[in-house]
Amino acid sequence: MAWTAVAREVKKKIDEDIKILPCEGDGKNITKFVRSPVFENNPYIAKTDEKSRLFPLFLNNPQANYCKTDTPLMAHHRYDKHMIAQMCEFYGIESPELKCEMYFTNYERDKVKNLVSDLGVFITIEPVSKTNYTPNREYPFAKWQKVVNDLSRDVTMVQLGAPASRLLNNVTDFRGKTSFREAALVIGESKAFLSSEGGLVHAATTVDTTSVVVITGYQHPDMVAYPQNVNINLGKHGPCGLKVKCDECFSEVMNHNYSEIITKTRKLISI
Repeated sequence: MAWTAVAREVKKKIDEDIKILPCEGDGKNITKFVRSPVFENNPYIAKTDEKSRLFPLFLNNPQANYCKTDTPLMAHHRYDKHMIAQMCEFYGIESPELKCEMYFTNYERDKVKNLVSDLGVFITIEPVSKTNYTPNREYPFAKWQKVVNDLSRDVTMVQLGAPASRLLNNVTDFRGKTSFREAALVIGESKAFLSSEGGLVHAATTVDTTSVVVITGYQHPDMVAYPQNVNINLGKHGPCGLKVKCDECFSEVMNHNYSEIITKTRKLISI
């Protein structure tokens, strides 16, 4: 998602008739065109068969990567500034807008409008973190359940996520009903989005919905936290960057009082 922000900032610097081509390569030679749903329908992203002037955006450029080394045990991140700002540095861009972007189709917008038409006021939530890369961004499911139990007394709670992901009680189940892009639009219709740090938090910035985000000691908030969000930083020891279970990350999430999420969400949406 962060590359959508970089593409936008680069586009501001180049001629109007030049389009951005997401790709991989050695910085000079393109070895692979990158097609991703996050770039779909974007007016300044080139199609691979396009004849316009092109600016190759090498997504595998190590000099634009906030992850400096990645071993089976640990990822070493640079965290003196937000990942988008780090990535933009390579292109000589200072103080970029810390916001991702996607361009949605009318079909996507109409589908989501129909999906949410009967919900009234609602909050979106994704309680399940991907753990295939690291288990240390995860916030306890049982605590998310307690958050939902409280908030659902006053507002509809909508759960997003993969079809087979674990389902909370007291939610409207939207698991598997949307694509990633459509999930962003559902978030855009909601009053707030609740999650630990992850892909949908970045996607939420494309639709200007404020997220209440749990950030663990796995990564530094200065690298991942968007200033427009309500960021709850649990890390007292990190960032550890560990890709295996971190006892300190685990202890911090287990000892965290989930009522902080409830209080800050209620304040955010005035309920």
